[in-house]
Formats: sequence, C-alpha cells, structure tokens
Amino acid sequence: MKNHQIRARRAEGSAVSAPEYAVNCLNVDIILAKGRSDVRELSVRLYTSAYRLMGVAARQASSSKAIRTWHFEVSSSDAWTGGTYRAFVYVNGVPSWKAELFLYTGEGIDSSARLESLEPSSPEMLFAGRLAFRSWWPVLEGFHLDEDFIVRFMEQIRLFTQNIETKTWASVPPLQVTGDADWAERFASLVLVPCVKEEWGKECVLTEVSGADDDMLSLHLLERVCYLVGAHIAPDTVFVFHGATLTMEWLNADYYPYFSLFENEDTRFRLPETLLTERKTEPEGFSPDETEMLEAAEVQDEERKPALQRLEEMVGLSRVKDELLEACAMALFTRRRKELGLEVSAENRNHFLFLGSPGTGKTTVARLIGEIYHEMGLLSRGHTVETNRAKLIGEFIGQTEQKTCAAIAEARGGVLFIDEAYTLVHEDDSRDFGKEVIHALMTVLSEPNPDLIVILAGYEMQMQALFRLNPGLDSRFPLRLHFDDFTSDELTEMARHLLAERNFELSEAADVRLAKLIEKAVLHKDEHFGNGRWVHNLVEHGILKCMAKRVMALPLSTESSELFRWIEETDVAGAEPAFLYENAPKVALARRIGFTA
Repeated sequence: MKNHQIRARRAEGSAVSAPEYAVNCLNVDIILAKGRSDVRELSVRLYTSAYRLMGVAARQASSSKAIRTWHFEVSSSDAWTGGTYRAFVYVNGVPSWKAELFLYTGEGIDSSARLESLEPSSPEMLFAGRLAFRSWWPVLEGFHLDEDFIVRFMEQIRLFTQNIETKTWASVPPLQVTGDADWAERFASLVLVPCVKEEWGKECVLTEVSGADDDMLSLHLLERVCYLVGAHIAPDTVFVFHGATLTMEWLNADYYPYFSLFENEDTRFRLPETLLTERKTEPEGFSPDETEMLEAAEVQDEERKPALQRLEEMVGLSRVKDELLEACAMALFTRRRKELGLEVSAENRNHFLFLGSPGTGKTTVARLIGEIYHEMGLLSRGHTVETNRAKLIGEFIGQTEQKTCAAIAEARGGVLFIDEAYTLVHEDDSRDFGKEVIHALMTVLSEPNPDLIVILAGYEMQMQALFRLNPGLDSRFPLRLHFDDFTSDELTEMARHLLAERNFELSEAADVRLAKLIEKAVLHKDEHFGNGRWVHNLVEHGILKCMAKRVMALPLSTESSELFRWIEETDVAGAEPAFLYENAPKVALARRIGFTA
C-alpha cells in the first residue's frame, strides 16, 4: 500500500467505552503506508461537510515499535447519518492529513478514503491548525450556514491572514455583512468581531447601515465612519459594516460618496437568503424539552400575548408564578432606583435556580423568563439557549471550555438554560471535564451586568450536592424557583388541553376514565414519574394510538370526521396497561416465620 488510508464503520450496538452522553460511536482505523516510529501520538477529528465537529479521538503509542494500524472509537452525541464527513488527522499534535469520508446508511458497511497531505497555505490547514480551536468557531453552527458559505468564509479568512502577515495592506479594508438585518448583526458581532481579535489582534468597530434617508443623524455618523476608513486614520482598527441586503447595495452604489471603499468582493460576507425565510427563529440544535406539552399551540395570537400572560395561563405552577412575579417586581424596583440616581450598585444579575422533578415545566418557564426580562428592558434579545452535559462536555482537554464559551456567547442578550445541571460534575471522578464548565460559568456569573441570565435546573437534592462540591457557585444564584409536582387534577386538565388542541373530543365515559387513570398514576408515582411528559406520552403514544388501531380496523364505508375525532372509553382503557401498571409499586410479600409442611 503506497498511500495512507482511513476506514470507518458505525459501531454495532452501543459503544461500551463511549461517554454516557455519547451513544453514537464510529469505529475508525488509520492505516499508515509504512510503520512510522516517529509517531508517538495520533488523533483524528471528524466534521460534517459544513465543518461542524462530530467527534474526536486520540491514541498514544504504547511502545517504541512502529505502529501501522491505529484504531479509534469516535463518540458523538449526534447520530452518524449517511453522507460526507471531513476527517483531519494529527501526528504528534500537528495537523498532517485530511480526507473526505462518505458514510453509507446502515451498520456494518465500511467506508474508506485516501489520506492527503495538508498544504501549508491551504484553507484546510488554516482550519485544522487554528480555526477549529477558536472559541467563536462553534458559534457558526447556530447560523445553519451551508458548505459553500463555510468554504468561502475560510478562504476569505486565509486571504486576510496572508495579506496581514505579509503586510500587503497598510490597513485592513472594511468588511461587510449583508443579508437579513438581524442575522447580519449577529454574524458581525458573534463571529467577525472575535475572529478579528483572535486571528489578527486588532480592534473592531461595528457600524449598522440602516439606509434611512430621513435619518440625518445616522447618515452623518455613517459618513464620519467612512471618512475615518478612507483616510486611514485608524489603521489598526477593522471596521465592520452590516445591514440588510438592499441597504448594503445602497451603500455600495456609485452615487454614494464612499463607494470605492467597498469594491473588494473578498471583504464581503453574503449570508444566504435561507436565513431570512427558513431561519427566522432562533438557531436550533438544542433538543426539545419534556415540557412541550405544556405550551399552547404556536399560533400568531399566542405569540402576540405578553410573556407574563402566557405564564399565567399555564396549568398549575402557582408557586412558580408567585416567586417569579416577586423577582420581576424586585428587578423593576432596582432599575427604577438607578434611573432616579438612588442605587449606587451597578449590578444587574438575575441568575436562577430551577428546582423540581422532570416534566414540571422548567424549560417552558425558562423560555418565558427570557421574553419577560426582555419585555422589561433588562435583556437585549430575550431568546433562550437550551443545553446540557451532552452538549457542553468535550472529549479532550480544552474542548469543554470552548463549547461552554460558545454557548455563553450565543446566549448573550437572553437566557442560558442548563438542564440536569447536577450531572455536570461527578464527585467520584477527578478527571471529569465537567469542572471546566463550572469554571467557564463562574466568569460570566461574576460579571456585574452580563446581559445574560444563567438558569441551572435539576432535582433539589442533587443540586444541593453540586453546590457542596462547588461552594462558590451557590451565592451566584440569588433567585430560586421551586417547581412542585402537578396534582392529578392539573395533569387531567393538561391532557384535555392537549386533545382539544389536536381537535379530539372525549366522550363522557372516556373523560371519567381518563381522570381515574391519572389519579391512580399519581397515587402510585415514584421519584422518576414524568409529570407533564408522562401525560404527553399517555395522550400521544397511548390513547391516540389505541384510537387509531380501533378506527382503522372498522369497515369504513364513509369516512366521517366525527369518527376520527371522537375518543371512546375503550381507547383510554387500552392505554392503561402500559401507562398505569408500570407505575404501580412492587409490593414484596412478607416472609413467613417458621417452617411449612
């Protein structure tokens, strides 16, 4: 064999050596053309075609003998779907080879490719050696940019870096970000600003281009900034202009006095139009929460309601509602004192602890808190970034901090919600990377005015154990909401609400049977009872499944809408074995004393 090879295959079943949160494993073999005795460590990093990190694995040589075949188990919290992946191989910590690996659907099918050397001046080398380890690179995932944009973006960064290092430019030309106005602003502030600082060591000035002809002040400020750029008055400062596509075209038009500043096409970042049409909501990539059943249907009328009103309309949670209203009143009280010049403290920290069982509405309330504090003027954006241990813990030293910092950066202006936060640190494992998450969080938790609310959620007992391991963490969370388990009446109301939303109607007998079923389940619940999640599963995977089985077994001469809407008592009864008796306590029979014949 003349060339180095990489071979990959999905692991059949679960990987025993994989971390608890990474249930997807890929078996990867690196086969060297010749055994190289100088290779003391070999590592492989796998990315999607759009350069999103999937997994990392590393191995060290156990002896001085040359090793030809190196085996890795690359674990990931995401599934290894079929398609093209990018592999980068590091020899003794130095990026050396690359390959495009196509994974076939299904287990047990080998995929292989030839490893090619990384050219020193190529965009791939820039990525493998520098960009992949920057704290701002994972933020790109939230923009859902396609492969073409990412590849061009890397080429632009490479050209900029080359021109700066060779001093081709007396000063870096101004950069432009065009597309949807909101997304352009986010890309400029969350990606380009840290990129400019980390890659080139220069300061950055953001300038929004509104294009409003009647706003004379904005036009005057824009002209002043353009004058500074054209006169090279600040050569060590990079100016970034951002705005909607039509607005930026106006800035680049020939009739604008400074259009010559923006003639270089390589300094322009055009965000795809899909961000305007398909990605108008906040970036996804965070798993749905167990409390989706508690939310009203996402219709326009609901979205127009104030967040506090939507909170009040939620089923149950009376204690949470009272505690949150008190917290909001205190935040507004403090802000008003500052406006009147009475408050000497500059702190504006509103971090929360959510204490309670699964399925009690914690994630739904976290999303509403972001909107509530935004509506009060205490958060600049009001969005919510949902994450957990699986998304924050890395596979090697330093990666966990990068992921945590990226999540913090994306959550700025809104809420960073960490569910099951007690799993971040394992008391009996001194090498657990979860401590890096706590260290990264402590920095932002210490900021007096972070424009961010951090929410940690979990069982109360386990959260107290987390604070005993990290005594300095407890005082950083002045606000605590207690999520009580739902009563049987509240869970029944949820179930009725869910069915009504789906245009189903319970018969009188079915309604009575449903209430009794839920009452029995609550009576026999244990500490793992799912509350709202259990109700959601009861409706979706129990009652409606039994109804579908009954209806589709009928000889349908005419398809009546009532037949597909009306829930009978037998549908509820059919769901009972799976959703009631599995929660019944196991009663141990008392041992008889003495002998039996």
